[in-house]
Amino acid sequence: MAGRAAHDMTEGPVFGHILRMIMPMSFGILAMMLVGIVDTYWVGTLGTAEQAAVQMSFPVTMLVMSVSIGLGAGAVSAVSRAAGRKDGSSTLARISTDAMSLALISVGSVSLLGVIFVEPIFAGLGASETMMPHVVDYMTVWFAGIVLIVGPMVAGNILRALGHAIVPSLMMIAAAVVNLVLDPIFILDDVFGLFPGLGWGVSGAALATVAANAMTFLMVAWYLVFKEKLIDFKPEDLGEVWHHWVDVARVGLPACLSNIFNPLAMTVAMSGLAMARFGDAAVGGLGVAGRIEAFAIVPLFALSACIGAVTGQNGGADRLDRVREAFRSSFLFCIGWSVSIAAILWITAPWLADLFLPSEAGQSAAIAYWRIVPVTIAGYGITIAASAGFNGLGRPAHGMVITASRALGLMIPAVIIGAYYLDAPVGVIWGVAFANVLAGAATALFVLLRAPMTAKHGRQRKRRADPQADPVAAQDTP
Repeated sequence: MAGRAAHDMTEGPVFGHILRMIMPMSFGILAMMLVGIVDTYWVGTLGTAEQAAVQMSFPVTMLVMSVSIGLGAGAVSAVSRAAGRKDGSSTLARISTDAMSLALISVGSVSLLGVIFVEPIFAGLGASETMMPHVVDYMTVWFAGIVLIVGPMVAGNILRALGHAIVPSLMMIAAAVVNLVLDPIFILDDVFGLFPGLGWGVSGAALATVAANAMTFLMVAWYLVFKEKLIDFKPEDLGEVWHHWVDVARVGLPACLSNIFNPLAMTVAMSGLAMARFGDAAVGGLGVAGRIEAFAIVPLFALSACIGAVTGQNGGADRLDRVREAFRSSFLFCIGWSVSIAAILWITAPWLADLFLPSEAGQSAAIAYWRIVPVTIAGYGITIAASAGFNGLGRPAHGMVITASRALGLMIPAVIIGAYYLDAPVGVIWGVAFANVLAGAATALFVLLRAPMTAKHGRQRKRRADPQADPVAAQDTP
């Protein structure tokens, strides 16, 4: 293995490996979610137009980040399968290097186009004249620094593919802490009499994010190069580089699409086709309920970020029994966590609704959501875990079909039908619950009874033997 020995997840308790990565990853995700909340608070002190500008940027930033998440999934798949095959340290370093270069080149292209076309993009999205200057200020900095934001994400995925849990999570937490410290300094004109004149408004919010991630990028780059020796600076045959890019992209591109399906379904649930029919208060109630639920199910998000490394390594090693066990134990974890969270939210629902929502209509919608949907959230967890697990096996089509079936095939029709049939907010809520239950049950049955557990390695390319993987073969190579 590259550098210090990576964790061999083809041996030992299967779910033990997953659980070892879930816990630190959960803290990293929570830290990043906290940054979003604090960003919103500080920008809100600048004024309504400034806050609206940052909120307006959210769909675009999420779309770009979906690309990076997809490329990260592709990196996990390629690296973990190679680790499972015991390809050797030089091959792992070559694949890791090529995965990073693909991510940086791809996102760098997006960065350049974004900076050039930021104003036309948001004019097309309907940004008002008062909002546009602030949108341009924020997004120009964000687009210019996106490579520094995406780099650590992909690097963290490479480390997770080799079974490392603590370091990538610490990097996420470090970036979040620095971002939280820099936010008021960079955004406000004066912070308790300190740092006068450093406040750059909305552009300062973006700059704080870029600066925090730049620091993290330097740290993780040092770790990859000197500690793990996963970056190979030696010139390489372009055909080999292209081969690795294709292997990463064939998983990464479908994974990008999969990350778009669920936000799209939730957008429809909030729209005039569903919840918005019942007024702003109902929409607010659903929005608050969803945000609180997102915090409650962070371990399920962490699970989806970790399972691909386990299925990838075991699939690469042809340990099909362990691949199946990874899926089975993950599904049971989703069910257990869902039941626990459902019990907590059932009890605390009235208090949470009163704390976050001013109107009775909004409170009623939120309470109904927290008492119906959380017990079914296991179904959502099963679908995202299955999708990520298949990505790890190099089978992204399976994952994309699973997420598309829940979001587009079930949830969108269910929330619209529920809204019109029951003619009440609870109809939308029952639609979400129905989609979770049916998608989760169908996914679990398919994965455990019918789905292939083998890794798909794609078209193999003949290459020189790796002397660290097979010294004898390397000596025989002309």
